Amino acid sequence: MKHTTPRSRSARRADEALAAFEADYMAYQYRWVEFFIEHLSDLSRTFRGDLQSMMVLALVGQVTIRSTRAAVKAGTDPAAIPAERLSISASRIADVTCIPRETVRRRLAALERKGWLVRTGEAAWQLAMADGIAAARTDLAAIDRRALVRLARLFADFEALVEAHATRQAGQAFGEGAQGGQADPAPDSR
Repeated sequence: MKHTTPRSRSARRADEALAAFEADYMAYQYRWVEFFIEHLSDLSRTFRGDLQSMMVLALVGQVTIRSTRAAVKAGTDPAAIPAERLSISASRIADVTCIPRETVRRRLAALERKGWLVRTGEAAWQLAMADGIAAARTDLAAIDRRALVRLARLFADFEALVEAHATRQAGQAFGEGAQGGQADPAPDSR
């Protein structure tokens, strides 16, 4: 007998969301593009059109976030994370972003001058921290807040799409059951 592991709640919810988005593509696409353009435009203004620097900074930040989350999940003190687990090389950034290596190096140097990144080795970079908080996070707090508001609005919109789809599916399933020869419950005969 083949043993299958039950799918996680989040995997099932992702499947439900995918079905809803496919069923109501226009509504999904409109809301997604609205969010994406608004957020990208905000980033472009904040970074003065230099979206490559934003991508480089974001990727370095993701390394820190991933390592910190893993430490917390493992019950380890995030302050004890070795520097090499909090850093990423310029060549790896170039590989992930498809930005030419020399351009990545220039962007890293510019982000270092802003005080947002520090070099941890000959080719490794990590977020510059002040009192346990990334300097970039402090400096970019306003855009971070706008992004959270935007994301919460997108989440609510998407959740409404998924719930509406689930309601339609349940209605169709109920209608199909009654049409498929199943008797309706007897009316209350009081």
